Amino acid sequence: MLAPHPSERADARRHGARPASEAAFIHRQRAARLRCRLARTFYAAYPCRLGALHELAVGGIALARFAARSEAYDRIGSMLIPVDTEGRPRHEGWVAYVRAFEDGLPPDIREERWLEAHLRDMEAVKAAGLVEMFAIEAAAHQGDPTWEMLDEHMAVTLGTRVQDQEALSGKVPLETAIATSLSKVVRRQLATGLALVRTYAGGAVRATLFGGPRTRPDLPTDRALVCGLVSATLRLARITRVWRLGVRRRARGAERPGAAWSLIPSMRRAIGDEVDRLHPDVFDMFDRMHAWSMTARVDLHHVVGSLAAYFAALLVGQGMYEEHLDDVPARFRLFRRDDGSLHFVREFWCADAVRVFDSDFVVRQVDGKDTLVEVFQELGVGAVMRTEVLPDGGLSMTVVRLFIRGVSQGVGPFRVCFETRPGDDGAVDVTGVLDLQPRNALERWWLRSGMGLPDRVGAISYRAVRA
Repeated sequence: MLAPHPSERADARRHGARPASEAAFIHRQRAARLRCRLARTFYAAYPCRLGALHELAVGGIALARFAARSEAYDRIGSMLIPVDTEGRPRHEGWVAYVRAFEDGLPPDIREERWLEAHLRDMEAVKAAGLVEMFAIEAAAHQGDPTWEMLDEHMAVTLGTRVQDQEALSGKVPLETAIATSLSKVVRRQLATGLALVRTYAGGAVRATLFGGPRTRPDLPTDRALVCGLVSATLRLARITRVWRLGVRRRARGAERPGAAWSLIPSMRRAIGDEVDRLHPDVFDMFDRMHAWSMTARVDLHHVVGSLAAYFAALLVGQGMYEEHLDDVPARFRLFRRDDGSLHFVREFWCADAVRVFDSDFVVRQVDGKDTLVEVFQELGVGAVMRTEVLPDGGLSMTVVRLFIRGVSQGVGPFRVCFETRPGDDGAVDVTGVLDLQPRNALERWWLRSGMGLPDRVGAISYRAVRA
């Protein structure tokens, strides 16, 4: 370590470091400043919404000298930074996050990669016993107001992370875990955390007015730390989207990391041994969706279909309307709830946006027989499906009745059908169509002549290949 500058020694003494511990204080403070530089450089190259929150925490700790005072804080900081001292991703989780940028994946997918990497770091911190190590340090400084602030910061950050392990095991969505933590942070800050905010604000004012100790050229000064804190604070509003996603997905169900739930048991309940007539590729796709990669394309043949798809995505977050995009990467995911029902999520990675089509797949008694029903909880709509195995081993699922807020309705002059068929070279093709089926001459005249609708209003096509 380079010899400390006299101003660094004075700064250590001002923050309560004894002569015997000055060198350790200065070394840890330099490490905290380095982490600020590394975080700022990393998130400038690979930005995400929650990166601002991370920068805020790292900068606040450095400005308040928390890591300089506490060895546990210093070690925790080194385990939570995404990169090593050379700026390289520390482990495979952060490599996957960086790769998401290199592969041009949408922001929501990049955020998902960030959450998984960060939550794994948090669990590693807990497993290393650093929270307990800090408790021992804090016990030796009882009655010290500064250490009370260190304890409050620890409670706000690690003390609110109650669902991280559940999220990593797939029991709750990653976004729900961080949303729960953020909600707890806000409540705690409003109740008991104002003193911590005053500590940060006071340090920022002092740094702005008087500066700080002289630092190495490659490390940020106190004023640079304040600028970083202001910048991160201004970007904090963007994390509300992550919070909203977490709240919305709270009841989605459990995922199986590295695997997936199967639709075959539900289909077997609905059509019995007919399931065994499915083509092996079709059977495998419904059984192991995680083992297949998908692309999607939407074709909308009339302005009515285009507007309906656009407003469905805009207002209720359902569906895809970018028909100008071909071979859009897609992902099918299944989640299982405690009652055995499956939540089915189809994601379309449309350039910078992730379009989602999600619903519940349940088996219910309809007209005295087990029937597959696709339920859209937010809309209060259930679609009763007629499920049939096709001669080529494919599967046809046709909507034959709707339940709207529990009231049975017909499907009107429309036909909604999804056909899954074996394709070439082991691929599987899925085609969903919205067709007109006028029930009488008046409807036919009105829909085709009056509104000018074609026989096929729109279609969505998927192609699945084994990953």
